[in-house]
Amino acid sequence: MFRILFSLVFLPIRILFQGFRILSWIIRKGDHFYLEIPSSFSFDKKSFFVKLLVPKEEAPFLVDFLLGLKALTKVPGLKKVSFHISNPEYGFGEVWNICEAIQTLNEKGIETSGFCLGGGTKALLLLSQCNYRYSSSASEFFPILPSAEPYFFGGAAKKFGVGVEAYASGAFKSFGETFQRTSFSAPARKNLEALLTDYKELLSKGFKKSSNLDLKVLEEPIISSEKLKKIGFITDFVEEDEFEENYLFENYKKETETDKPKYRKLSPKGFRLYHKKSNFSFISKSVPIVAVLPVQGNILPDLGREEDFRSRQVSFRYYQEIFKDLKEDPKVAAVVLEMNSPGGSALVSELLYREIKKLAKEKPVITYVLNVAASGGYYLSCATQKIHGTPYSIVGSIGAVMMRFELKKLYDKFGVQKERIGFYPNRDILSEYGKLSPKSEQFLRKEVLRSRDLFYNRVIESRKTSFQELEKHYGEGRIFSGETFRKSGFLDSCDSFLDILQDLKQELKSKKIDVRYLPGTYSWKDLVQDLKPGMQLSKFSFFSKLNAEKKQNPMEILHLSEIAQELSNI
Repeated sequence: MFRILFSLVFLPIRILFQGFRILSWIIRKGDHFYLEIPSSFSFDKKSFFVKLLVPKEEAPFLVDFLLGLKALTKVPGLKKVSFHISNPEYGFGEVWNICEAIQTLNEKGIETSGFCLGGGTKALLLLSQCNYRYSSSASEFFPILPSAEPYFFGGAAKKFGVGVEAYASGAFKSFGETFQRTSFSAPARKNLEALLTDYKELLSKGFKKSSNLDLKVLEEPIISSEKLKKIGFITDFVEEDEFEENYLFENYKKETETDKPKYRKLSPKGFRLYHKKSNFSFISKSVPIVAVLPVQGNILPDLGREEDFRSRQVSFRYYQEIFKDLKEDPKVAAVVLEMNSPGGSALVSELLYREIKKLAKEKPVITYVLNVAASGGYYLSCATQKIHGTPYSIVGSIGAVMMRFELKKLYDKFGVQKERIGFYPNRDILSEYGKLSPKSEQFLRKEVLRSRDLFYNRVIESRKTSFQELEKHYGEGRIFSGETFRKSGFLDSCDSFLDILQDLKQELKSKKIDVRYLPGTYSWKDLVQDLKPGMQLSKFSFFSKLNAEKKQNPMEILHLSEIAQELSNI
C-alpha cells in the first residue's frame, strides 16, 4: 500500500524522468555492443578493509553476467555483439551457461563475434559459439582434453612409517585410496574413466554443433592460430587493440581516418538506460524476490557458535542463520542454491539438510549444480524440491568414508613412544598411535554403514528410487556427469541457469521476478587464512553477513554490481 501511495505522490516527477530517459535513449541508441567475458567470477564480496589492502577490481557475479546477456536479447535494433574472451579460470558449468546465452543471441538474429588472444579448451569452446571468430596471427592455444593424473601417497606413507586406514561404504568411494595405495583400485579407475569419456563426448558434441571443429584437433598440446584459421575455425586475424578500437568497423579494420563505421555504438550506460526506460510503470508494484545463495566449498565439521562467512567453506552456523533469515523474510518468494561443494562432514550435511527442509516447507527451494555436488553437496541438494545442473556437472559420490592415520612407525623412527593409560573400549579410535582393536574396527565399519544408510534414505526420499537400485547402480561412492545423472533420474534437468529462473517465474505466476544474489563478505579473516600456507581447503547481491566487529541486519542489501540493479527483473 505504501509503495503504491509513494508512486502516486511522485508520479509527476517519475514521468518527467521517464521522458528524459526516452529522449536520452533516442540520442544514445546503438546497434553494436562490446562486452568482455571475464576470466573469473566471484561468489563473495570483499569487505572494506580487504578492498583497502587488495584494491583489485572485483570480478562480477555469474548471475549478473547471465542476466545481462539475456537483457541484450531484448534491446530493439541490436544487430551485433562483440565478445572479448579472456582465458576462463572457472569450471565448465560457467562456460556452458555462457555458451547457451551466446547461442540465444544467435537464435535472436543478433550477430556475434569473438576475439581470443589465447587460452585452453574452455576459451576455445566459448569462441566456438560466435558466428565469427578472431585471434592474433601470433596466438597459440593450449587445450587439455578431459584427463586425470592423480597423486598416490601410499608408497611415501609406507616409506615414512605412516599408516592410513580407510573405512568406506563402497568400492567407488575412493578418497582414501590416494593415501593408501600406489594406484586406483579397478572399480574406482573404471568409474573415473567413464566420467572422462562422458566429458569428451559432451565436448565433441559442443564443438561439432557450434563450429564443426573435430575434437581430435585439440589433442595437440599446442595449436597455433594459423592452423585454426587453415581448418576454418578462425575467421580472420586481427590484433587485440584493433578488435577493441575498431569493433564498429566492418571486419574490425579501419583503413583510413576518414572511414566511417558500419555500426553505431551501444554503450553500457545506454544499455542500462534502455532497461530503466522499458521497466517503467505508472504504479510501482512489488516483484517476487528469488534469492540465489552460493553453497561453495567443503562442508566443515564445525558446530561452534561462529557465524562469519568463510570463503570456499560451508560452515553450519553461517548457513543456519541464512536459511532462517530466508524463511522468515516475506519478500523472498523462492530460493536457489548455487551448489559447488565436493562434500565434507556427514553430521553437518545432515544438520544443514534439516535446515533446508524447514525452509522448503515455507517456499520453493531448488538446487542448481554449477560444477560439483558430490557426497555432502548432493546430500544437501536432496533437501530441495528439484535438483538441476549442467551436462558437465560432477555429481554423486553417494556414500560415506572415514579415515584414520596411524603414526606409530613414524614415531619409532624418531624414538618417540606413547603409553596408553586409562584407555577404555574404542578409545584407541581417538589415538593416532598403534593399530585399532578388532572391536574398534568393527565399530567404525558400523558407523560408516550408518552414515551411508542415512544418506541413502535422503536420496531415496528425494529421487523416489529403491535401496537396491541405488546400491547396485548409483551408490557406493560412484561419480557421474550431470547428463548421465539426469538420464538416470537423479537430476531433474540439465538446463541453463536462465532457463531455471524462467521456470521459477512461471511457477510463481509472476510476469517478473527480482533475482538477488547472496554473496558472503570476504573479510580480513579470510584474507589471513588464504595467506597461510596449507590453510586453503578446496574452490544482483543481497543479504550478507559482515565481520563480527560490525554486526548488521543480514537482510540489508549491501552490494549490487554495476548493471545488476537495472537488469535484475526478468
